Amino acid sequence: MATYSEADFETSRFDYGERVRILLRHPKHGGVFGVAEGTCEAREVDVEFEAPDGTMRRKTLVWLKDIEGYEKPHENIPDKTKEVEEAWFAEEALRKLEGDMLDGVSFN
Repeated sequence: MATYSEADFETSRFDYGERVRILLRHPKHGGVFGVAEGTCEAREVDVEFEAPDGTMRRKTLVWLKDIEGYEKPHENIPDKTKEVEEAWFAEEALRKLEGDMLDGVSFN
């Protein structure tokens, strides 16, 4: 199992253990539909993944713990959601708690 520390955040605008705001985007439409908060616990740079259009992309991901305010659709029960307490998020979806939470967000 990988271990993480403050060193993983040396090139980040966030700090290990920092509480941050998460901009929640709709998975199909891409628009911001909500906001949650979580604590930075780990960071992986240049993670490769396949986008919905089939292209390969890279993003920096941050593992957040103690998430509050994030519910995602339940995998097996229609019209139900389940609370998520920890998950990976693209670093670009994170914002400092102070300041304009929509700073840098594209609505196109």
